[in-house]
Amino acid sequence: MKLSTRGRYGLRAVYYLAENSENGYVSVSDIAKELSLSENYLEQLIRQLKKNDIIESQRGAKGGYKLKYPPEEITVGKVLRVLEGDFTMAECVVDNSICKDYNCKARDVFSMIESAINNTVDSITLKDMLEKN
Repeated sequence: MKLSTRGRYGLRAVYYLAENSENGYVSVSDIAKELSLSENYLEQLIRQLKKNDIIESQRGAKGGYKLKYPPEEITVGKVLRVLEGDFTMAECVVDNSICKDYNCKARDVFSMIESAINNTVDSITLKDMLEKN
């Protein structure tokens, strides 16, 4: 399992906004420049994050984007799910009808791995990330 560029770049952008929260709104071009990312691609990610209530925008000369909530209220899991979708190890964990063997030990392991991943990403906030610096 590997995160796509959507998840990696989006989390980096949200983290950048958390780092610069005292500076107010930050433009997409500034974020893209600082993180060496494509501005067009970053705009797509930013739109999705805004639509899903993680960041907010302001138009005008001092406009741009900033976190909608304090860093301690935004988890890595929320950001990654917006950009990547749900973390699912195997379809049989989500849909029991796929697996014909109701005593499947592999399904049990997949379910444990999925729970561990979800618990981990949901326990890490942007504030936790900032404090590790």
